[in-house]
Amino acid sequence: MEFTKDNILLNVNVKDKLELFRYIAQYAGKKNIIDNESALVAAFLEREEEVSTGLQDSFAIPHAKSDFIKVPTVLFLKLKEPIEWETFDEKPVSNVFVLLVPSKNRGILHLEMISKIATSLLEEEFITSVKNSSDKDELEKQIKKAMEGAY
Repeated sequence: MEFTKDNILLNVNVKDKLELFRYIAQYAGKKNIIDNESALVAAFLEREEEVSTGLQDSFAIPHAKSDFIKVPTVLFLKLKEPIEWETFDEKPVSNVFVLLVPSKNRGILHLEMISKIATSLLEEEFITSVKNSSDKDELEKQIKKAMEGAY
């Protein structure tokens, strides 16, 4: 799975999770990653009802697995202003990794994707570089490194 600068969205201006999920769905629809925007929003909301995807240190990893997702994709969004999210440290979220996985890849690939991102979010170097950078080249380099399991 390829991760490129196209998958990095900076200064995303949303007021809450629902608006964020709609923004992601529109982007994924335009990029032909999915073929049903409203189903993606519903999948994110359903997942959040099970267990929050908010972590700590301003990060969240919303994810969806479904037939309407055409290609496995990781997106990274840096929000203009933090939004409320249920997190381990009870602080708002401003850095969002999104995992989109087709049903046919729901087993190993999904677990591998979430594991590599989550493991990287335990590493201070990765957290600091992602939180403090607005340079797409630098972010692309750091996120690719994380997806390769280099942290």
